[in-house]
Order: sequence, then C-alpha cells, then structure tokens
Amino acid sequence: GLLLASRGIIPGIAFAESQAHLSDHAELSKLMEQEKKRFAGSEIAGKTLGVIGLGAIGSLVAEMAIGLGMKVNGFDPALSVEAAWRLPSKVKRIENLSSLAANSDFITLHLPAIEATRGLINDEIFNAMRPGTSLINFARDEIVDAEALLRALDAKKLGRYVCDFPRHELMGRDDVIAMPHIGASTREAEENCAIMAADQLMDFLENGHIRNSVNFPALTLDRAEGAARGTRLAISNRNVPKMLGQILAVLADQNINVLDMINKSREDIAYNLIDLESEPSADSLAAIAAIDNVIKVTLI
Repeated sequence: GLLLASRGIIPGIAFAESQAHLSDHAELSKLMEQEKKRFAGSEIAGKTLGVIGLGAIGSLVAEMAIGLGMKVNGFDPALSVEAAWRLPSKVKRIENLSSLAANSDFITLHLPAIEATRGLINDEIFNAMRPGTSLINFARDEIVDAEALLRALDAKKLGRYVCDFPRHELMGRDDVIAMPHIGASTREAEENCAIMAADQLMDFLENGHIRNSVNFPALTLDRAEGAARGTRLAISNRNVPKMLGQILAVLADQNINVLDMINKSREDIAYNLIDLESEPSADSLAAIAAIDNVIKVTLI
C-alpha cells in the first residue's frame, strides 16, 4: 500500500500494457523511458508514517516502516501491555488522533470495526491532515466516513486513498486505488488462522486465557509452578463497582486463600482469573454465581 501510494505504479502498468501494439523493442523501450516521468512519485524513506492501531499487525507494519527508513508515529488509546512490548522503541506514541494526522505523510489503519471506531476517520481528521497525505485502509471499510472521504479527495486534502474495499462512488478516480479484500487470501494464512483459533480455544478451555476476542478483554495469567487443576476461577461479570470485593469476600468466608489474580474490563464486561491455594467447594462456587451481576463462574 505504501509503495502504491507513493508513485504511479498502477497507471504505469496500465500504460505499458496499452502499448502492446508496438512490436519493435527499441521503439517500445524508448517510449517507456520518455514517459516514465508521468508516473513519478516520492521516496518513502525519511517520510512519516502514522499507524492507527498498534496491535499485532500495526506493530509489524511499524517495524517494517522503520526498516524502510521511515519515521513512525503511533496512536492506540486501548494499547495493551502485551502490545506495548511488541512495539519497536523508535515508534513515537501520539496521544491525539488529530495530532497524528497533522504530522504524517502516510496514514495506515489497523483497527477492528466496533462502535468506537466506525466513522473514526471523519471530517475533523481529514481537515487535520497535511495536503497530499495518503491514507491506507486495509482494515475495515466502516472505519472511514465515506462522505468525509469524498470531500477530502475533492478538496485535494487527501492525496491518495488505497483500500481493499471498493465503493461505487470511488470507481474511476485517479486518486483512489481499490482492490479486493485479499490480504489474508493465501493457503498459508487460512491454515495459520485455523491453527491460531484452535490454539487459543484450547488455551481458554485449559487456562481461561482470552486473546483476540471481539467483546471480552485480552487477559492471561501464568499459573504457579505445580499448581493443581481445579484451583483457578474464571469469572465474568457486569462491569459495575464492588464486584471483585464481593467475590473475594465469599472466598474469605470459606477460608480459601488467593495466590494470584488479574482483573480486566472492556466496556460493559469484566473478566477475572483467580488462582486459589485449594479447590473451592460447590457451595463456594454457587455463592459466587449468586452474586448480582455475575455472568458465569468456571472452575479450571
């Protein structure tokens, strides 16, 4: 996407294909040399890439951009500790989306389509961009406000839009490169996704760990060495005050010692992993399940 946005690769290919009627190699070579300036662009080395979404894919893109000699700004208000460890040290984290837009030559999106991200790239963000900025969206179509996108392109505020979500209103524009959504359309990617899904499902069933959920927080907790099975609680509950205190109070009343625990929330849902010194009784589990706003209690 970066290379496609930086120079006229697509029109250059189309021009070369249109000269199929020229049978003389010397004539064709001369024409290609004469006309190549029509498809000139700019180097990406030394330019600034703004990465919106610093998860697994965003961090890899940032690392590759640094390897290509680019400066990288990153924005992710929900950056997890695990994702932060993956980030190259040269990535400058920006706290404000408009600031990232104002200080980037290229912007690339790596976000899921959820309520908080739909229409995230809107008039305000486009107006903050430098004239001629290139936006690359291989994430989700809904993240970009379609009407605001057209206004930004018509006003030349946005220099080029590269995406894999073709829209009728974008067809035929020289400043748009649209292709099918083929980022993961390889045999290897499909197999890797299946393996990843199976591994993460096993990890959830065996340890209560959650990774890549669309509606639960990402959460893992290393088990103590030699910990017995049946001594870990996985508890989901509504994200309201005093829930953890009530859960721990039940354990304290049953004289059950807590060895380790972790709690995280995502919007209306909270999730807890609690490692215990001994296996809780059925009565203890029933007492926790009976607490208002507890959704599910699982003993692992």
